[in-house]
Amino acid sequence: MVSPVITIRRGLMSILLRLLGVALCIMPNVSTNASELSRQKIEQRLTQGKGDALDLSNLDLSGCDLSGLDLHGADFFSSRLTGAKLAGANLASANFTRAELQKADFSGANLRGAVLYAAPLDDANFTDADLTHARVIGGGRGVVFSKAKLVDADLGADPANQGMVPVRAELPEANFDGADLTRANLTHAVLTGASFTGATVTGARFDYAVLDGSNLTLTR
Repeated sequence: MVSPVITIRRGLMSILLRLLGVALCIMPNVSTNASELSRQKIEQRLTQGKGDALDLSNLDLSGCDLSGLDLHGADFFSSRLTGAKLAGANLASANFTRAELQKADFSGANLRGAVLYAAPLDDANFTDADLTHARVIGGGRGVVFSKAKLVDADLGADPANQGMVPVRAELPEANFDGADLTRANLTHAVLTGASFTGATVTGARFDYAVLDGSNLTLTR
């Protein structure tokens, strides 16, 4: 025979579980996805930070218009910037490691010393951008570097420091027309079908680069 006390306890437990279930159903959904910031909120952060570099890591900034903003040194680690507009922005020394940069517009932006490591770059636009001393180790088809400044930029690595898998840029069908690649490192870079019409490649390193189908002719 089941004790009345046990029966009451079971009944109360059942009621509590039902109430908990109802509470969970009506609670707002707490997303674990990255937060989103508008241009206005980022401008507010810039004002409050008084020139300090912003932490904009792990955010979803897809399609956000950040054109012309001073975001020097900003940390965009693992942020989503697909289709974002950063034309004319100051992104010197910014960190774009693992950021999603597909179809992002960096035209005319200052990316001196910026780090774009393991960043998807499909159809990104760097026309007229300054990537002097930038580290570009990412992959993407159809990236546009037309008239960009890539002086001393690092898109590859020294063969002596390579592991089993070369650390390099993989940029098939990239457009380097009119770009300045003076002393740039493109060792091991995959540049299949890339265009270098009118590009300056004085002192640039193309050791072990894959140039099949490109219009670049190197004089040894």
